[in-house]
Amino acid sequence: MLTIAGSDSGGGSGLQADLRTFAVRDVHGVCAVTVVSSQNTQDFRSALPISADVVRSQIEAVLEDFEVSAVKTGLLFSEENALLVAELAESRLLPSLVVDPVLVDRHGNRIYSESADRVISDRLVPLARVVTPNHLEAMQLLERAIGDDTEALSEAALELVDKGPEVVVITGGRRDSPTMIDIVAFDGKAITLESERCETINVRGTGDTLSAAIAAGLARGVPVLDAVLAAQDFTAEAIRGAAGWKLGAGQGPIDHLGFLR
Repeated sequence: MLTIAGSDSGGGSGLQADLRTFAVRDVHGVCAVTVVSSQNTQDFRSALPISADVVRSQIEAVLEDFEVSAVKTGLLFSEENALLVAELAESRLLPSLVVDPVLVDRHGNRIYSESADRVISDRLVPLARVVTPNHLEAMQLLERAIGDDTEALSEAALELVDKGPEVVVITGGRRDSPTMIDIVAFDGKAITLESERCETINVRGTGDTLSAAIAAGLARGVPVLDAVLAAQDFTAEAIRGAAGWKLGAGQGPIDHLGFLR
């Protein structure tokens, strides 16, 4: 099980969240690092980008020695890395691909140039089995505004499915609503999943965790929709488990390991 993502020195998101999720969901995790960041629960201070050549070397080393049955992408950080991953996906080297687009930062600000967004939207998304954007990322993938109501989000999810992925999940964590509403589009239809919103600031890494848990399910041979539903339950439980934690002075991580207790 391979994650292609950035390293979070605070340990709450990125490949650290991915690898914890893989372990708890009973798959062995390997990784290719795209960026080394200096951050904590409050600040993103600096980042050291990893060149596409080194990212390629990491991926090739893993694929040559491990039987990788699923892959997920997180923060690719540069257009060069996005192009590399798209090229590998087009060569059918990244099985059961789950794409967490990570097009905005924790404050909702865009990360990439428009050309990099288009690489992810036009070349990577169509080759994914599952894509997991939030509301803001879905707008960037479609290059248009999307209303905040369920009908508009369902239409957007179906439009993204038309690009090629088997399933699209538009997550609702960033939207201001009393409940959590996720939209899951597949096979020409969209369903709404509503759950109670947990009142906590400890939600760091939730998007990474959801996509990693989906990929872990696919690696174990779970049908794709079942993998999505199980991942949503796992992520919601991890949020609830960490609701009262005091780790750092800002937005803390979620409780991946609560499942083991």
